[in-house]
Amino acid sequence: MTVNDNKLSILDLLIKLAEMKKAFIISMLLFCAAGITVSLTMTKYYTATCVIMKPVNKLSSSLGALIGKEFSAASGLLKNMDLFGSNGSEQFLGILFSRRLAEKVIERFDLIHYYGFDKHKNIYIEDVLKTVNRTMDIAADKYDDITVSVTDTSPTMAANRANYMVKMLDSITYDLSKESAKYSRLFFGERLDIIKADLDSATKTLAHFQAIHNYIDLDEQVKSTIKAMAQIEAQKISIGMEIEQLKSKFSQNNREIQELQDKKTVIEKELQRFMNEGGGNLLLSLKNIPDNATIYAQYYRNVKIQETLYGFVLQMVEQAKFMEANNTPTIQVLEWAKPPQKKMRPKRAVICFFFFVTGLAFTTIGILSLQWFRSQKKNMTPSYKKMTVLYSVLFNKK
Repeated sequence: MTVNDNKLSILDLLIKLAEMKKAFIISMLLFCAAGITVSLTMTKYYTATCVIMKPVNKLSSSLGALIGKEFSAASGLLKNMDLFGSNGSEQFLGILFSRRLAEKVIERFDLIHYYGFDKHKNIYIEDVLKTVNRTMDIAADKYDDITVSVTDTSPTMAANRANYMVKMLDSITYDLSKESAKYSRLFFGERLDIIKADLDSATKTLAHFQAIHNYIDLDEQVKSTIKAMAQIEAQKISIGMEIEQLKSKFSQNNREIQELQDKKTVIEKELQRFMNEGGGNLLLSLKNIPDNATIYAQYYRNVKIQETLYGFVLQMVEQAKFMEANNTPTIQVLEWAKPPQKKMRPKRAVICFFFFVTGLAFTTIGILSLQWFRSQKKNMTPSYKKMTVLYSVLFNKK
């Protein structure tokens, strides 16, 4: 479009921009100078970083191995309860982001005064916490290593705060571990007393049942009883064969045959007595063994269950006592923070580039807008007349 159409073409605008190259250059120089001045006068911030890694508590793992296969469930339970000190990154991150740790940092470095909150009429701890949290960057990588970074205007302050946070992490984790171990010791200690009472009761019940029925070793006694009765049964069969042999030779009223029959009768009665009553203190009554064996098995099972539970809970109590008395560090520091020498921000090149681009845009738009306005005024276009009316209305010009 041309000037005769009361509008400027793009080429015309570029020509007008070139005609005002002096103003363009001055404007760009001012913007660049402003960018350099701002970048040089902005406060410098430094970031100090401390790296901690997931702990490997070999001592606790060894103690867990001492529990043995029969109490493998106890090992898993102890690990789940954190009695082995196997803290994950999630637990560490939770503590590092906690208000408990932040308040310790605020108190230790007097950050209320450091950040000027004491100059305010009202001091809210939430505002202080928000400011402190903005200066921290805490994250875990794929190796479960945790980086604790603190940004501050003072390199020394940044390093000291990062290191203090790691020390407090170790202290808080240690306190929580001891507290957990204490509660576990008390809980399992109470359970141990209850189980011990149940074990004593089950043992007395089994012993009483054994005393009544002469059960010392049921399996061995049953074997001995069957063996003894088998021998007697064999004698009975032998006598019966001998009687049949004599009957073939002599009459029924033969004296020797009569004696053998009397002897056989005595053996049968003895077998019946053994079957019903047993014999002595070791031979058992086979007739009552099935029912008594079932009762005996129940009593014996109860004793074994209570013994297993007692051993299981005893291991838990001992592990809890160990963890309560354990004073080994709960975290491993891979790198302590050191005062950085290179600032983190401001990025001077980025700031200068931003001012250059902004200056280029504003200068171009300003010059082109000025040229467009002059063109509208010169040709007294409807747009210019409307702008004149709007100006008069806004500023009460007649």
